[in-house]
Amino acid sequence: MPIENPGCMDRRTLRQMTFRVAVTTSTDRASGMAAELVAVGLSPIGLPCIEVRVSSPIDLARARAAAEDADLMVLASSRPLDLLWPDGSIPDTPVAAARLSTASSVAQRGGVVEIVGAGSTFDLARQLEELVRERNLAFPHASTTDPRAIVTLADAAASCVAVSVYSSASMPPAHTPVDAVVFQSAAAVHGWALSRTFDDVLVACHGRSTRGALTDHARDPDVFVTSGSYAELAEGLAAIF
Repeated sequence: MPIENPGCMDRRTLRQMTFRVAVTTSTDRASGMAAELVAVGLSPIGLPCIEVRVSSPIDLARARAAAEDADLMVLASSRPLDLLWPDGSIPDTPVAAARLSTASSVAQRGGVVEIVGAGSTFDLARQLEELVRERNLAFPHASTTDPRAIVTLADAAASCVAVSVYSSASMPPAHTPVDAVVFQSAAAVHGWALSRTFDDVLVACHGRSTRGALTDHARDPDVFVTSGSYAELAEGLAAIF
């Protein structure tokens, strides 16, 4: 529908009617990013570029038991919480979260956040090196987690049970027209590239591994944050529009 008299609308309303932003994470995790986009007057469009494949029940049980027995649970994202405790509960094990968004998910479930990182999972592992010498760690993670993080934690802690609880497979998105795209993982970047280009959209992403995936496709992000904050990504895009 054409906008006949944009002067009668405030800027936020005009943005929301005009600028569409692709949310590329899996459908079950898109609502958080979508809500932040709406909050700044942008229109989210679900275009999932990843498919999540859950590990075996044996692996999930092993990861759950390790987390409940550990002195500290390390989380690179909140997805392991959904897979291990789908009822919304969480053990009373303190958590070291790689990003603010992950820490927020822990707090929402009533968990205790002891440490919040501000970069990659490997950065968090290095931050924890001197703090976990006598502690037993549990690290439920994605199959694509930086192996340097796992090795660093295993070398530093008294013990570290690291279990892969899911994997993310790249998948091509639909060809729905959008003005911008938000990437929250390297797998989503690669999925987008299976059927679309980066030439005609603004690109926002968080995390160094995600940015590295964009670099592999010869594209620098227009908005980049290290914290993993959905709000920061949305605000960065809104500032451009």
